[in-house]
Amino acid sequence: METRDEYLRDEVFVLEAHIDHLTGEELGHALERIMEEGALDVLWLPGIMKKGRPGGLLRVMCGPETLESVQASVFRHTHSLGLRTTLVERLTLPRQAESVRIDDKETLAAKAYSVEGIPFIRPEHEALAVAAKKRRMGVVGMRLRRR
Repeated sequence: METRDEYLRDEVFVLEAHIDHLTGEELGHALERIMEEGALDVLWLPGIMKKGRPGGLLRVMCGPETLESVQASVFRHTHSLGLRTTLVERLTLPRQAESVRIDDKETLAAKAYSVEGIPFIRPEHEALAVAAKKRRMGVVGMRLRRR
């Protein structure tokens, strides 16, 4: 696989566990606590487990510096009896904090990045949500609104 020089390379851990014993409320709470502990990303993929029980795959990504605390958080909040841990290479695009003006009165926090030399700027979701609330509209409306 050929990679471009524009990508940043690093290593992250992917943690996985199959879970079929939590209620929806317990699962939601666990995912929030795992993120608070320093996970970069948390993913829940629903499925059917042994004996036809609903359950799924918990997949968590974290950096080496938070591995131990995130692993402990997964065990603490899910009571899973096992956790698979894999070290993987990650490619990311360089990005920088910017701002984007949406009208004469308001500027939103944004991320600037390039894909194959083409520059893009995307407002941060939280900034869009605040602006949308002020205008009494949904975030999707803010993204799609013409100027």
